[in-house]
Order: sequence, then structure tokens, then C-alpha cells
Amino acid sequence: MLMVFSHTALMLICALFIFHSTAFASKVGFGHGKFNVGLTVGAFPNVDQREAQAAMQLWTNQLALGMGIKAEPRTKLYSNNNELLHDVNNGELSVVSIPALDYMQIRKSARMSPVLVSAGNGGYRIRYLLVTRNDRGIKKIRDLRGRSLLLASRKMQSASQLWLSVLMLREGIVDPARFFSDIKESISPSKALMNVFFGKTDALIISRSALETGISLNPQIGGKLVILAESCNLLGSVTCIPHNVSNELRRSIVEAALHLHETSIGRQMFTLFQMERTIPFKPSYLEGVESLLRERDMLAARLKKRK
Repeated sequence: MLMVFSHTALMLICALFIFHSTAFASKVGFGHGKFNVGLTVGAFPNVDQREAQAAMQLWTNQLALGMGIKAEPRTKLYSNNNELLHDVNNGELSVVSIPALDYMQIRKSARMSPVLVSAGNGGYRIRYLLVTRNDRGIKKIRDLRGRSLLLASRKMQSASQLWLSVLMLREGIVDPARFFSDIKESISPSKALMNVFFGKTDALIISRSALETGISLNPQIGGKLVILAESCNLLGSVTCIPHNVSNELRRSIVEAALHLHETSIGRQMFTLFQMERTIPFKPSYLEGVESLLRERDMLAARLKKRK
């Protein structure tokens, strides 16, 4: 799911999470242990990264206080996977939130395991759509040659980018930048939808849930846009716990997350996120991303042989 949060809304979400998490955490004392949270820039794809880090630092401070941790906790925002991998493998982090695609790129060398994902009405799944106006004479992907494309995501390594590359390779297009006249990223799905709706951009890649939210707020959008392609089910982000974290702390973190939806405050938080609950991770949840990676590599190799 892709959403935009104002500073106030983001802080409210974190405040709600603080309340519930510390209720669980206060039952367990960790003394002088450390509690550090690692986030990549893709963990909050449409939130100002400074706001996200500040909010998560607040959450980390309060959670650590409730756990009785004496050392000062830390929240760190990582711009690349190598820095994150270094800190994970050196025992510097207690919790990691990372896009599924990024996790798959480092999972063989990262000493951590995915434990949680968020679920909405469609479960953990995200489906991306390629949409355009229905009056542009665009009936298939090749009709977009020389047109402009907008991505409703600020993270270049997102699953939507992977899906775009596969869509292009299926059409024999190796370099999307040469196929489209312009490719830009929007700061929010709502602004991206408006750009396509008013004809400022020819096509848009957006999640189905974000499109449906936009249509519910402005039904005219649904009457003007047409879907050219839809992705398979994909996993957005995963929450991982490094292997060096004690079993006691691991259980406390997982228990708090899995029961959050059972409280009124937890339900308010998930409503704001347009989600229903946090669920345990299963390896099968990565199958959609894995399938796209295999197809991308296969198609790229096939096109390379033709040259």
C-alpha cells in the first residue's frame, strides 16, 4: 500500500503505537541492553524521510523506556543496503524494517530473519497498476512510446520499479528511459492521480489500493482512467529481527505487534494506515517478487542473445 501522511498524522500514529507497545514492554525488563531500530528509505515510501526518522526515534525512545533499557536507543535511516547489512551483521540493530525487494537482495548475507508483515483487506498483498486516461488513444503498452510516465513511489528500488522493468522487457524494451519521453516520481499517490486525471502525465504506475482510495474520494477519476496492466501479488515491506537479539526481546516485539489490533487504540492506528493487523511472515509471501526477479533475468538474458 502507498499512502501519504502529514507530520501530524505520522506523529499520531507513532504516539498510538507507543502507548500499546510500552504496555507490553513494561512487563519485561532488559536492563542495560540496547534497542536500536534500522529503517531504509523505502520503509516509508511516501513520507518525508526526516519526519519518518524523527517519529520512529520517538517510538524507539518510549519503547526502550518501557522495557527498562538504560542505554540510549537509536533509530537510523539507511540510504543503501550495504550500510544496513554492516550494522545488522555487527549486532548493532534490534529491529529492521525494509522493503521486500531490498531484503531479497541481501538475505543470503544478512544475519536476520523476517518475522512480521502488515495486512489489509487483501491480506499482505500489493498489486500495482499501469493506468492512463481513456481518451488518449492508448490501448496497449507500446502505445506509450514517447509518452510520459509517473511513478507513485519515491523509492527507486521498489517492487513497482521491478514490475515496470518486466513489463518493458516483455515488449522487448531494455531501457524504459529511452522508450518514454519522461519518467518521474511523485511525492504522493494522490498527486500522481491528479496529474494523470488532468492530463499533465500520460500514464501512471500506482497500487490498486491507492487507486481505489482515490476513486472513493473522487469518483470522477474512475470514469476517466483505464487500466493497461496489473501486477501479480507482491509483498511491500518486511520487519526483521537480527539473529543476535535475545529470544526474550524477540518474543516481546512479536507479541506486541501481533496483538496490536485487539485494542481500540491499535485499531485506530491500523485504520489510519488502511490496514487491519500485523501477521507473521511466511516464506511464500515472497513468491511474487521472486517470480518477477526470475522473469526479469530470463527476459534480459534472452534479449541479450538476440543482439
